[in-house]
Amino acid sequence: MGLTRIGNETWNLVGSEGGETLLPPDAKADVDFPTHWRVFGPAGADTTSNQWSGTQDYMYHREITQLVSAEVEGLSEIPQSLTIGDETFDGRDVELAGDTLDFRALFGGHEEGQQAYAMAEMDVERETEVVFGAGCQWWMQWWIDGEAVCDTLATGNQSGYPNKPTLAMCRVGPTDHCFRRRLTAGKHLLVVRTIGGQVGWVLRAGIASPRDEMLNALPRSNRWHFLTELNDIRPPDPGYWAPTMAIRTDLCLGDVTMECEYQRPESRGNFGFVFGAQDSGRYYWAQTPASAQLWRARAMYAAISMADGSGHIRSLKMQLMPNVPANCGPFWHTMKVERRGSSIQMWVDGVKGPSTTDDTYGAGRVGIAGFSGNLNYFVRNLKINGRSVEAPPWPEGDRRGQAWYEPVADLEPLEGQHPWQMVKLSDGEIIMPVGIRMGGATARAIESYAISFCSSQDAGCTWSQYAFQEHADQMLNGQWLALESGVIRRLAFENGRRQFTLRDSSDKGVTWSEEKASKLLGDWNRDMFREKTRNDLTGFTRQADGTLVAVIGHSHEGIMQMVPNSGQSSWPLSGMGQPHCTRSEDLGLTWSEPVPMDYASLYYGDGPEAACGDFTESPVAALTSGRIVALSRPFRSPFMWQTHSDDGGRSWRTACYAPFSGAGGPQLIATRSGYLAVVKRWPGLGLNISVDGGVNWDEGTMIDYSTSFNGRALESEPDVLLVAYGPGMGETRAFRMRMQRIRITPQGPVPLGTA
Repeated sequence: MGLTRIGNETWNLVGSEGGETLLPPDAKADVDFPTHWRVFGPAGADTTSNQWSGTQDYMYHREITQLVSAEVEGLSEIPQSLTIGDETFDGRDVELAGDTLDFRALFGGHEEGQQAYAMAEMDVERETEVVFGAGCQWWMQWWIDGEAVCDTLATGNQSGYPNKPTLAMCRVGPTDHCFRRRLTAGKHLLVVRTIGGQVGWVLRAGIASPRDEMLNALPRSNRWHFLTELNDIRPPDPGYWAPTMAIRTDLCLGDVTMECEYQRPESRGNFGFVFGAQDSGRYYWAQTPASAQLWRARAMYAAISMADGSGHIRSLKMQLMPNVPANCGPFWHTMKVERRGSSIQMWVDGVKGPSTTDDTYGAGRVGIAGFSGNLNYFVRNLKINGRSVEAPPWPEGDRRGQAWYEPVADLEPLEGQHPWQMVKLSDGEIIMPVGIRMGGATARAIESYAISFCSSQDAGCTWSQYAFQEHADQMLNGQWLALESGVIRRLAFENGRRQFTLRDSSDKGVTWSEEKASKLLGDWNRDMFREKTRNDLTGFTRQADGTLVAVIGHSHEGIMQMVPNSGQSSWPLSGMGQPHCTRSEDLGLTWSEPVPMDYASLYYGDGPEAACGDFTESPVAALTSGRIVALSRPFRSPFMWQTHSDDGGRSWRTACYAPFSGAGGPQLIATRSGYLAVVKRWPGLGLNISVDGGVNWDEGTMIDYSTSFNGRALESEPDVLLVAYGPGMGETRAFRMRMQRIRITPQGPVPLGTA
C-alpha cells in the first residue's frame, strides 16, 4: 500500500504491500544425496482414496488418504521386505536416473492411487543442516531417521518454483517442495512414500540450496517481491481472480519502449504492461489474455486495451498471434510494447502483434499488471526506456473501479452462490433461483444445492427472497419460458428417453405440474437417435411471433476414442458435436425434425459434405429483423463458431469463425434495438457487441477478472444487459455471486451499477 522505494525506483504496489527481497546463498550443503535406493511395491490403487480438497480449487487440488500404510516411523535400517496393508513386497534395488525415480517405468505401468515406498541410506561426514528438495507426481511423504519431515497428501504437488498447477501438465521439479533437517555425522535413513497421479508416477529429489528454499515459498506469498539480484519480480497471490498492479511512479513517459520476459504458471489469467497511466484506474494495458480453452487450441492472443476507471477494460485491438506457442508453466515468453505519439505496437516472442492508434491518454506512468485464478505471473529482465516528461503528483489509492455488485449478499448459508436461469415475467418482475452449494467440493451434483428463489421489481437493482428449498431437483435444468399468463414453462430434452418434456409452474418455479411429453414431428431416428449419440439442450430463443427455437448439441460418444487426445480434456464425456435446430410453434407441445446448423458444403443450402464436429455449447438469439444468430463454444478451435438463419431456423448458413474466442456457458442476447451481446469466459469475463446483426463485432471488453463465468444473462430493460455470475466455478471457498447492469450502445458497453 502507498509508495515503496526499491533501489532508486519508486513503485505504487496498488492494493498490496511488498518491497525488495534479498536472497540467501545458492550454495548447497556439502553432502552427497544417495543414488542407490530400495523400492517396495506397488500396492494397489484401492489402498488409497482421494477427493477434492475442502480448502482449495477443485480442479487442481486433491487430498489423498492412505487406507493402508507401512510401518516406517521409527525405522532405523532398510529391510529386505515391507508389508503394506495385506501385502508384503520384497525390495527392489534401483539407481536414480540423475535425480529421478520413474515408478511407472519401473513397474511397467500404473494406476492413479497406487503407492510404493523407497528407502536409501545417506552418509554425512560432519554435523550439517541440509536443505532437501523433492517433487512427486502426485503425492508423497518423507521420513528421515523415522521422523516425518514432509507431507503433500493434502494438496499434491502444488508448491515450488516454477509452480506446477495443473494435473494435465504434471511437470515435476526436484525443488517443488523443500524441507530442512540437521543431520549428525554418520548414516541416516531416508524413507519416501509416493502415490501415483493421473498421468504419471515420478519422484524427483536431491539436495537444495537456501535460495531454492526461498524461491519455493514465494509464489504463495501475499507480498510483492522484487528480487533485484535476479532482476526478477514476483507479484503477491491475493486470491482467486484478484488483480495485481505495480506502477513506477517516478517515471512519467510519453514515448516509451517496454520489454520483459514473463512466465504464466497456469493456463488461465492475463499479464501485461501498463503505460500512459493517469492513475491506477486509467491507463493502457498491453496484455496476453489466456484461458484453458485456448491452451488446448494451442492459441495465444495479444491485446492492447484501455481502462477507464469503471472496472471495465476495453480492447482497442486484439489479435491471434501466429507462430507463438501457448505454453504455460516453466516456459518464458518475451513481451515488448512500443508507444510513439498516439501509435502503439506490441510484440510477443518477437512476433509482431496488435497495433493501434489512440490518444485518450497522453504521457503517464508505467508498470505491470495481471491476474490469475490460482497462481500469478512472474516477470524478469524488465526494461523501460522512454522520454521522461514533467508530471503532476501521482494520485495514490486503488482507483481500478468495480462495475459489479452483490445482489443477494445476505443469503445464508453461504458456501458458494451461483445463479440459475433468470426469467422476466409479463409484469416486468425478474426471478432468479440462486444455488448455494452445500457439503464442500465433493458435492457437485445438483441435489447438493440449496435453492434461494429471488426476485427483482426494479430491473435487477435490488433483490429479495420469496422462497427457499433445502435441496434442489432436476427442475432447475432445462430452459425456463415465461408465458403471458405469468406461468413459467420448463422445457427439457432427455436423451435417454428420447423426448422433450415440459412442466408448468404458477408460483415462480417453486412447485411444478406433472411432467408432460412433447410430440416429436418428423423422423428423429434418422440422425438424432443413432447408436452412441448424445443430445443435450444447449441453446434456446423465442422469436417475435412466439415460435420457439431450440439448439440440441448432437455428439457421437465414440469420437473421443477414435481420435486420440481429441476434444477438451476436462469434459471427456461430451464428445465433439454438431448442433441441430428444432422449432416449436405451440410453446413446446410439438417439435419439428432437427436440422444441422452448419451446412458445410460447396453450395449454400446443400446438405453438409463434412459437418464440423468442433461445436459444443451453442447459444442463439432472435433479432428484431427475424434473423436468428448462433455462436458456439469450440472444442479445439482458437475462435468461436458463428452461423445464422433467415427463415426461422429451418435452414442455416455455413458456419464460420467469429473474430474472437469464448467458452464457459456463453450467453447470447439480442436487445430491443437489434444489438447482439455475447458474454463468455475470456478474456477474463468477456463481452463482445455487434450492432449490425452479427456481421461485425467490436474488439471486446473485459467486464471482470474471473475467467470462470458459466453464468446467466437477459435484457432487463431496453438495451440493458443483466449479467449474473459467480466469481469462481468449482472452488470450495465461500463466495457471493456477482451481477452487472450494462447498457449496450454502438460506442461500447456502459456499466450502470444499481443506480
